[in-house]
Amino acid sequence: MSAPAAPLSAAPAERHAASIITGAAPARQRNWLFGIEVLRGIAALTVVFHHSWSLGTTPRFRGYWLVEGFGTWGVSLFFVLSGFLLADHFWGERQPGRLRSFYTRRVFRIAPAYYLNVALLFLFFAEHQLLFSSQGAKQVLANATFTQHLFPETASNLNVNGVLWTLTIEMILYLVMPLLSLATRITRGWAVVAMIGIGLGYRLFVARAGSGLQDFYFAEGFPDHMARLFLARQFVGILPLFAVGIGLKWLVTQHDLRLPTRVVTALPRSILIFMLLVPSLLALVFIERATNYTHWVWFTGFEFLLGLLFVPALLACSSSVTQPVTAVDRPFVWLGVRSYGLYLWHFPIILAVYGRGPLIAPPDVSPAAVKIGIVLLLSLSAAALSWALVERPAQAIGRGWALRGRSWPRTHQRPA
Repeated sequence: MSAPAAPLSAAPAERHAASIITGAAPARQRNWLFGIEVLRGIAALTVVFHHSWSLGTTPRFRGYWLVEGFGTWGVSLFFVLSGFLLADHFWGERQPGRLRSFYTRRVFRIAPAYYLNVALLFLFFAEHQLLFSSQGAKQVLANATFTQHLFPETASNLNVNGVLWTLTIEMILYLVMPLLSLATRITRGWAVVAMIGIGLGYRLFVARAGSGLQDFYFAEGFPDHMARLFLARQFVGILPLFAVGIGLKWLVTQHDLRLPTRVVTALPRSILIFMLLVPSLLALVFIERATNYTHWVWFTGFEFLLGLLFVPALLACSSSVTQPVTAVDRPFVWLGVRSYGLYLWHFPIILAVYGRGPLIAPPDVSPAAVKIGIVLLLSLSAAALSWALVERPAQAIGRGWALRGRSWPRTHQRPA
């Protein structure tokens, strides 16, 4: 979520993107790469479609693996984007207040909308008998500190929003990104190989020898495949995805890695990105094996494989070749700017539209087409309101605090 966000985050690019969508002139020109917003928009939409499928009772159909894998696909793309967009913050010349500026911007990007989301859902959607109990107190503390996904007993978020686990991972990334970034610079990129090895080694351990770790975290009788997936999707297991983004950013900035200009300009950027993402979508045929630890090869490396398959599309997005934002691009740029809000709010909206409370399963999703349409309309509306009323004002405050006592050169204005 820099996913839901960070996968899930953005900064000056969003102001520039918003000015293009609304027709207002930006304060000054920046090297804004609108393809990044297109990728964010696509990632957010795929997660919405996945949850519209997975929270309903729609029967399987030929090719069901595509929709069933959309959630993993979209979240993985968000994580790669986070690594890519934040990696070079500490690669330039040392400047006073750089660390403070980094953390201030990150907190003001993620926290305000997140806390509003959690507060409203806990007060009006969660079961109050559970909320006002010792378990509820633990849950509130965990969500207040972004640690909800570290422990199984708080990972459910009182059953009101199943996407908040990624915010734990994103916040841990923010905490360690200065170290990852500096290690990459000092080793001239070779630290990325170590990150990948550590992450894949951990996932292999979970698949092949994680029984002790599973017994420590989970009560007897908890489904094995769910327990192992929870363990694999801790920060260390996600590290290879961040490493793909960090390593690609190193190659782009230090070795001028890019797609040929004739490829980047052959089609509207959105269409080119869709075409370059096709191989990663076709890889979702293996999604069931990738979520079952008994298929240990896929369990270990599938999400890393997705990260590698995202690279061509991300290279197309990172090209600074001048290209106009076409009518095809505009909807996805609009979505990308508001992708964090869309990611945060769509899950509880699906629960509400489907009539699926914490204790209601299966839900009533008929007529499915109508309800999915309502989900999309309400989710996009919530994302627009979140951006206009919470995220954009909060970012303005964060930028003001971050810039106190220092002056940022224009070269540091980037989508992050």
